[in-house]
Amino acid sequence: MNRIPLFEKLRAAMRRGREGSSLVSVVIGVAFLAAIGFTILMVASRYLVTVHVDRNSSSNFYQTEGILAEVRTGLLEYAGDASEAAYNDILENYTKATAGMKETFSKEYLSGVVEKLTGHAYTWDDSKVYKVEDGGTPPVQPCEIEKLKELTKVPDAVTTLPGTNLGFILCHSDKDGYFLTIKNLLIDYTDEIDYRSSIQTDITLRVPDYKFEGDSTLDELKDYIVISDDMLHVTNSNSAGVAFAGNVYTGNEDSGILIDTQNTADFKSRRIISRGSMDIKTGAKVDVSGEADASGAATPGDMWLNGIRLLAQSAGSGSTLSTKLTVNENAYIANDLDIADDNSVVSLSGKYYGYSYNKENTLSPLGADTTTADYSSAILVNGLNTTLKTDGLDKLILAGRTFVSRYDSAPSDIMMGESLAVKSNQIAYLLPDEFIAAGHNPVVQGESESIYEENLKNDPDIGKYLDSDKPYMANYNSGGYVYFYLRFKDQKSANEYFRQYYEGTGADEDGNEVANKNQLDDRAKTYISTADGTNGMKLSANLYLIAGNIIHNYYAAGGSDIEGANYYDNMGKPQSQMLEDGKKIGQEYVGRQLTLLASGSTGSMRLPVDAQKLVADGIIDFSQVSGVLNKEDAGTGGRIYVTTGDYTVDGTIQKGIIIAKGDVEVQSDFTGLIIAGGKVTTARSGLNLKSDMVLVGNLIEFARGDEELSKVFRGINGMQTQDPTALTQCISYQNWKKNEY
Repeated sequence: MNRIPLFEKLRAAMRRGREGSSLVSVVIGVAFLAAIGFTILMVASRYLVTVHVDRNSSSNFYQTEGILAEVRTGLLEYAGDASEAAYNDILENYTKATAGMKETFSKEYLSGVVEKLTGHAYTWDDSKVYKVEDGGTPPVQPCEIEKLKELTKVPDAVTTLPGTNLGFILCHSDKDGYFLTIKNLLIDYTDEIDYRSSIQTDITLRVPDYKFEGDSTLDELKDYIVISDDMLHVTNSNSAGVAFAGNVYTGNEDSGILIDTQNTADFKSRRIISRGSMDIKTGAKVDVSGEADASGAATPGDMWLNGIRLLAQSAGSGSTLSTKLTVNENAYIANDLDIADDNSVVSLSGKYYGYSYNKENTLSPLGADTTTADYSSAILVNGLNTTLKTDGLDKLILAGRTFVSRYDSAPSDIMMGESLAVKSNQIAYLLPDEFIAAGHNPVVQGESESIYEENLKNDPDIGKYLDSDKPYMANYNSGGYVYFYLRFKDQKSANEYFRQYYEGTGADEDGNEVANKNQLDDRAKTYISTADGTNGMKLSANLYLIAGNIIHNYYAAGGSDIEGANYYDNMGKPQSQMLEDGKKIGQEYVGRQLTLLASGSTGSMRLPVDAQKLVADGIIDFSQVSGVLNKEDAGTGGRIYVTTGDYTVDGTIQKGIIIAKGDVEVQSDFTGLIIAGGKVTTARSGLNLKSDMVLVGNLIEFARGDEELSKVFRGINGMQTQDPTALTQCISYQNWKKNEY
């Protein structure tokens, strides 16, 4: 029998124990691995769910942002349309910019945006503008949420904060100027799988910083020798005179350019602009002959004036001195050429446009605007022994009528039937003696001033021309006399009455019957002189238009008209084209008064009563100067001298740009540009003042690079160029919040 040794038994037992332990280990290992796998599976599942949720949430939020971006893009289109309309209006129409082009543009631009937001026209109201510096509660104005819904493909997502309505605030701050803020906007979007996001925000639209008059007006300065907010006064020049070679601008609305008694002025100017009249006093001699070319020959330029007045040194002076005016320019005259001085010689060449028919050149009935002499262009000969030479004219347009000056303060002027008339013609418009109770005209104050009005209205020869409500006017003079004049129902009637009167007969001072024509001719000869010694004043035969009866008609066969059928119809009314042409000229004149530049063809043809000064408000910022700036440009040798006081040109500075807030007195020759907030006076004879385009242009560029001078010129200071398409820089979000339901 075989026996197993003891140690073999022990070895077997140990082997059986290891087998059981391995099983347990395997079981434990499998359980551990299962736990790990389950954990990993749970984490992975939760991760996948989170990723899925986040992805859908993000996608939803991105879509919400996209809806807001669509609204923003649509607002940019609104802003672009409003900006273009306002920008073009300002460029074409300087006349509305009475408070500055930038401010006017801001208001027009933001009003245009508001119209887009509200769906109806908007009138700017300064009282509804929130002043940031003042604080307080901003006034919120309502706008249509539908106008924003139209800007996106998901209109239902565009709403407002709970309990609010969509509104806007017009704001102004000293730093940022005008801007608009849209309030209470909420983009709340839920997608098709019920994921929801929201964005609440205000949207601010600022005004684009476009450039307007700055550089354009600044560029115009190069051709000027004098720019003054007051007058240009030529005095003490005597026979040697003052020669101006360059453009001239003056801002005095009464007497813009004054040539004093027995002084001489020679203007070789491409352009003369004045808000007032050119006044020439007894014995003065003025030649306006245009810009001289390289050969010295003059090329006619343009002259924009309110009027031209040849004035007696003093009333009743009886001077025998001759006053002379020679114009070889295209003259655009808003009011009259008034030859009031005795012994005047006026020579007109080029084109003469007296373009004013009434205040706004309309065919309005006789009334407030049609009976004022200030808005009716004519030529008046009120001085004795006048010579008016017109054979050099290419065109003469006199759209208005002459008026009898009133002695009293009554508002309505006394209209005559002529566009060019001498003072003696006024007798034609006096009320005939038979209609006056006193039996004569004028009537001494204190006598009966009764008028047989019904007889006057019913008179078959006169009544049909008169205003049935008020057929006559009384004119009281300081000598104690009352002159009674006929009052016509319209300009055509005044014209036709004068024709009838001219062809009829009346009584002379002795009661004898005499042809009215002979009386008028005899009286006119006292006022009218001729250079060639023939009978009557001669006008060029090639005139395009003379509106109404004029002196030349006295000597034409049958008193025939010199009128162009293309200007007046067979009823004596001006054609619309003539009125429209005159209106455009008036609008251009206003633009040049405000900026030196043409305004285009819109807006009023009359300068606003609150119009800004060109120098003090448009070109120079005197607040940037303390005392004096005096700087030389080494490249040109010219100087820019700026003072807040007065300045005398005495030869210390012979070329450059002189800028004075006060007056400038010129006692020495000067080349360059003189700019004055006050008046410019030439106080010596034999002076030569001339512009220099290259010099002034280089000095302006010199000023651009100078820290102090660049602040003085408004066209340089604060007029940085803005790309008109870069509106994206002008729109921003404020108070932006995400998912705050």
